[in-house]
Amino acid sequence: MTQSAKTVSIRHLHAAVKTALEAAMKAHPDFATAASPSLDTSVPLPIIIRIPWICGLPVPWPLADLQKVAAFTDTLVASLASDQQIAALAAEGKFERTVYVSGSTVDIGFKPADARFTQ
Repeated sequence: MTQSAKTVSIRHLHAAVKTALEAAMKAHPDFATAASPSLDTSVPLPIIIRIPWICGLPVPWPLADLQKVAAFTDTLVASLASDQQIAALAAEGKFERTVYVSGSTVDIGFKPADARFTQ
């Protein structure tokens, strides 16, 4: 049986990612200062949404080793999982960490469920 796509506000997603990123930067300051996107509120975060593979952020590579990237991503995803406003994005009801390495970029985030986005 197929489930229909749920709706998530892109504003709520942006706010949740910003909050999660702040938490991850606090928990991993050595990684965050070198490889995290800016938290400047005038610039939107470069959120990547590629259903069904990833919902997350790009970070420069190779500024951190993969163990640090994984630990940072775990903290980021745990914080996202606690935000009920974006719970519809959890694939099969859970936020599963995803890390993609491609060329000079690493995309970090979680495996998203099928969802529709609103403002």
